[in-house]
Amino acid sequence: MKKIVIGIVGLVVVCVLLIVLFGIYKFNFTDGGDAVPKNDAPLGIACTQEAMICPDGSTVGRTGSKCEFAPCPSLSEKRNPSEFIAPLDRASERVTKKPFGILIDRMTSPVQPERFSGYHTGTDFETFSEEQAIDVSIRAVCTGTIIEKKQATGYGGVIVERCQKDAETVTVVYGHLALKSIGARVGETIEQGSIVGVLGAAKSAETDGERKHLHLSIHKGSQVDIHGYVSSQKELGQWIDPCLFVCK
Repeated sequence: MKKIVIGIVGLVVVCVLLIVLFGIYKFNFTDGGDAVPKNDAPLGIACTQEAMICPDGSTVGRTGSKCEFAPCPSLSEKRNPSEFIAPLDRASERVTKKPFGILIDRMTSPVQPERFSGYHTGTDFETFSEEQAIDVSIRAVCTGTIIEKKQATGYGGVIVERCQKDAETVTVVYGHLALKSIGARVGETIEQGSIVGVLGAAKSAETDGERKHLHLSIHKGSQVDIHGYVSSQKELGQWIDPCLFVCK
């Protein structure tokens, strides 16, 4: 009889403990106790790891409550719009074969075999050995409007941009580009520092059979002129040496 009483008492104790524990659980998990947050508390948002390529070639990811892409850095920030920038890195080191104004003769040209002759209207920026098998991006040297975009003899892909330089109108010629890589259309504005396109492959239609390099020229006025060579120094006076602005 005594054992039965002890058993009943133990059972009552266990029941009381269960009731107390259930009350604590209900308070913490359903009644707003401090130990555990409510079920309807806002949850953190995990954005996807997509990246967007900005005009300057950098990338930004998704962020914020709506997982929107972060804003691209401003290309014009802290830049003087009247100053031109280099179309690619280490610009001055690349001028090793055909600088502006050099008189090219097919027999004595630094590039052999040579197809052209005359005074060079632009500056050729060469590619380094490690760049032969990779894309080499070309940046806009100024903010301006695309006024010509085509495949041309002697260049392959070529694009012409109209810009302002010290209150004067000039046209900038970018030659030997892969035409398919140029996203901007004629009539569109491109911002200084944005990627114009990539250099064409050596000895291909993209460069009209030439080596992989950039021909950059600056012509005075608003008229399109993509001549790479002229026959006299007087004619050469219609062009400006790009290295005066971009080979610093």
